[in-house]
Amino acid sequence: MEARRGCYLATMKYRGKQGGDRVFVSDMCVPVSKLADCVSGAEADCKDAGFECVICAHIADGNFHCLVPYQPEEKKALQELEVRLISRALAAGGTVSGEHGVGIGKVLHSCREHGAEHVAIQQAVKKALDPQGIMNPGKVLPFQSTSSSPAKL
Repeated sequence: MEARRGCYLATMKYRGKQGGDRVFVSDMCVPVSKLADCVSGAEADCKDAGFECVICAHIADGNFHCLVPYQPEEKKALQELEVRLISRALAAGGTVSGEHGVGIGKVLHSCREHGAEHVAIQQAVKKALDPQGIMNPGKVLPFQSTSSSPAKL
């Protein structure tokens, strides 16, 4: 945990911007046999999009974190980069999140990963367990997603 926190704080200052950068953090998990290609591809994607990145990982399980420093005016380009990073992980047989869960930020990517039928089952379970929608309101997987819709930052 301390190493990851250190990576985050270092990434805030990585580009030397006055006042520091915000940091986009994405974790992905891929089969270990695809890890080297996916990490080097993620670094190339960041460079091609005009971003620096810091990779922080517990590599043995195929999980890695891509930390990208950015400024508010770079959000659109960062959202496009996120789609590329997630698409690369999915194409490698991986998952959109290796440990942190989906949350709000990756919900559309999770729908891409699992498909409409899987999401419909999750919705049915949610409705059966919480018919009044009082548990974790407003944080429910949508029934549909577009294949390349970036999540909001």
